[in-house]
Amino acid sequence: MPADGWRRASGVMLGALTALNGLNYLDRYVAAGTLPLILAGLAISDAQGGLLQSLFIVAYSLVCPVAGWLGDRQPRLRLAALGVFVWSAATVASGLAPTYALLLVARAVIGAGEASYSVVTPSLLSDCYPAERRARALGIFYAAIPVGSALGYILGGVVGEAYGWRATFFIAGAPGAALAFLLLLLAEPRRGALDAAASTAPVSLALGDSLRSLARRRSYVVNTAAQVIYTFAMGGLATWMPTYFVRVRGIPLASAASTFGVLLVVAGFLGTLLGGRVASGVARRWPGADFVVSGWSLTASIGFTLVAVLAPQPVVFWPAMFVTLFLLFVNIGPLNAAMANVLPAELRARGFAVTTMLMHLLGDAASPWLIGAASDVVGLEMPVLVTGCVLAVAGLVLLWGRATLVNDLKLAGEAAR
Repeated sequence: MPADGWRRASGVMLGALTALNGLNYLDRYVAAGTLPLILAGLAISDAQGGLLQSLFIVAYSLVCPVAGWLGDRQPRLRLAALGVFVWSAATVASGLAPTYALLLVARAVIGAGEASYSVVTPSLLSDCYPAERRARALGIFYAAIPVGSALGYILGGVVGEAYGWRATFFIAGAPGAALAFLLLLLAEPRRGALDAAASTAPVSLALGDSLRSLARRRSYVVNTAAQVIYTFAMGGLATWMPTYFVRVRGIPLASAASTFGVLLVVAGFLGTLLGGRVASGVARRWPGADFVVSGWSLTASIGFTLVAVLAPQPVVFWPAMFVTLFLLFVNIGPLNAAMANVLPAELRARGFAVTTMLMHLLGDAASPWLIGAASDVVGLEMPVLVTGCVLAVAGLVLLWGRATLVNDLKLAGEAAR
């Protein structure tokens, strides 16, 4: 291997992007981990607290399509590095914000920076691994979601309770700028380099043509719809669960955030890794396995969600929460692999951008604020319970749409020959 061969190594690319994806979610959820302290420190309502996450998601969603179109035209590693720099600086600025209004602005800027990173990274990894290995690679990449989210909760709860909520943002924002330099040292992979064959016809970059091309792939539409529903529920729960355990179950913040964080990192890591592996193995014998595995895991989660929210004893609700989190994270690798495998290389960044925009703008842009607003009226338990049950609807959508994935994979295989 040449002296600079590491710059082109798929393992180095996967490792760097996965580490930054973990940091991405740490910065995203550190506010949720310390939310009870922010509510008290700034003297704001639950609805205003939920708006901190909702505005973050709105900015994230609106920047996603811009980042996606740029990602299909410009070097993706540079765009990703810029996003990391922006979100890291804004995270530090969150700790400096003297008022609620300025904290809202900082959270919005974090969303813009994270969008510039998140949209182009699945496309980068798809050009580092062939189709049959993408579910596994993406499973590793997305395993950073529970790890980073858990660290955000733990950092927010433990550090926030000891040193105040502002200190958590200073610690969370510091590592990003250093890691962003690593992306600038890596070599940009050629688009579609490991696809079975080049596209037989060029894909138009025009907005209308791109959207029509995406809509013709019915499994892409089903996949996006399911992820919208899933993200609505997950985003709302991710914002409010630490506060729920503090307020409804009477658990101290540091203990609640740490326990929830440990469960999240173990269950989420195992679920994400196993989901990709199981779907890759089953797909060899059962077409459409990505939708089947994801659909059944989401549908089955409802029983454990009910126990996790309603059971009064920690010995009961913590294990139920673990199983729920495991089942929810099983779908991440398979659904992203299903999307990558039915989209041509020239359309992937835009495809992921449109899905990311829709799943957040129609999903968790509203749910944190809605749960907070409902909590101001009826308390936190009922909104959390209803939101948890919505996850099963996403599973039913995927099971219903399995045939669309089978058909689109067949068409993609025929186009490659």
